[in-house]
Amino acid sequence: MPLGCCVHGTPLYTALKAANPAAKIIIATRGIAADTVRYDPHVDVLFETSDPGESFFTFRRIAREIRYKLAQQSLAPDLILQDASSRKGSYALFAAMLHLAPTSGFANTPQLYDRHLEYDPNRSLIDNNIRLADRAAHIEPATYFTQRDLDHARSMLSSDSITIAFVLQGSGGQNTFWHDDRFAEVIRYVEGLGHSTIFLGTAGDAENIDRLCKLAGSHGRSLAGQTTIPELAAVLALSDLLVTLDTGTMHVGRAVDVPMVVLGPSWQKPLEWLPLNSSKARILRGEDRTDIPENYRLDEISTASVIASVDDLLAQYPSSPTAREARIGQRLSTTRV
Repeated sequence: MPLGCCVHGTPLYTALKAANPAAKIIIATRGIAADTVRYDPHVDVLFETSDPGESFFTFRRIAREIRYKLAQQSLAPDLILQDASSRKGSYALFAAMLHLAPTSGFANTPQLYDRHLEYDPNRSLIDNNIRLADRAAHIEPATYFTQRDLDHARSMLSSDSITIAFVLQGSGGQNTFWHDDRFAEVIRYVEGLGHSTIFLGTAGDAENIDRLCKLAGSHGRSLAGQTTIPELAAVLALSDLLVTLDTGTMHVGRAVDVPMVVLGPSWQKPLEWLPLNSSKARILRGEDRTDIPENYRLDEISTASVIASVDDLLAQYPSSPTAREARIGQRLSTTRV
């Protein structure tokens, strides 16, 4: 799953515990999805699985693997849930192959579920997910980290000045890039105010981040490829503002409640993915469109609008140790699943 899908799944676990605090929540997943929930206090058991791919035979192998791990811990599920992040029929087939409990989910093969939910395009992905808990009230996502993650994050940041985090690269699968010269101008403006800057992304983003920083004449620090998901969450909780494209790191920023300026694509429905009702988010995007012009780079978003949003958020949510500690207190976990 993409990181955004993993983060948008977390409100379901909160909703399930709210509905029944005695419920035991078991998650079977892998990769960044496992890292996203590893310290979630609402999750009781985490099974890290192999990659099932798309083959019937590997699905059957992973089903056996999950059944074996459940038996080892004498666990017998009462219900199997699949959220709305992937609605391919193969995922419904996988749930049915477990043969362990009634299944409920969104994949586009209702006949394979005991209870099938139709995805509602008039709700966000989060609000669709929490329908599995029979809950209508919205819950924000949450990503947790440990004291060790926090200590590592602190070692990478300067505590002497306001810290502005940037995400300069979009995900490889979507056209969410902004113009280099505009990003460079925003970086120069922020650093001209005396603020510290950090640049976040994967190891694969490092080269482009370095190129953009050179264009901006930046003296900030690139952390590309240097953080796990929990460490990334800790870094963002310690930051004072995030300027970001619509990509996985933005969702982690939302999940730790850091103020952020989001540069969103006009061709994607904002309701599904973006924090539209958050007072701490300034979402900049063009008017809705269905086409993506050649060489499109979020052309409708001006440098001036991003700088104005930065100034607005820093004025409304000024940097302070109290604000940082409040974010940390909400997401610091002693749980490991």
